[in-house]
Parts: sequence; C-alpha cells; structure tokens
Amino acid sequence: MAEKYGKSQQELNELDLAALVEELENAKQDALDSRFKLATGQLTDTSRIGKIRKQIARISLVIRRREIEAAEAATTTKASRK
Repeated sequence: MAEKYGKSQQELNELDLAALVEELENAKQDALDSRFKLATGQLTDTSRIGKIRKQIARISLVIRRREIEAAEAATTTKASRK
C-alpha cells in the first residue's frame, strides 16, 4: 500500500482550530519545499507533491466545515431569540 502523507481525516477531525492552522501551514511549506526540490532535480518521489496537495485539501475541508457549523449555530441561536 502507498505511503500516506500527514494525518488521516479522523485525526484531523480531532484537532482544534489552532492545531489545524499549524498543520495547514506546515503542509504548505512542505509543498513549497517539494516544488523547489523538483525544480532542482533533488526530489526522488514525485508523487509526494500530489499527496501534500490532497492533505492541504483535507485540512482546508475540516476548517471550512467548522466555519459553516459555527455560522449555522449562530443563525439558529439568533432565530430562537425572536
């Protein structure tokens, strides 16, 4: 089985927002480093770039899902006050 980059979706769901933002920054830095290594011919595993991009998408999805849930919760509390 192929080696996976980063944390699984379940592990990401268990992290708090600050940890998710830190994971996102780390993944973006890894992506930048990998692109430079690819350009200079130092990257041996080219599939790593795709794995990092997918991890960035997973982290972004979790962050966005939490934003939507918070907005919906705020909307329902405003509606119940009326």
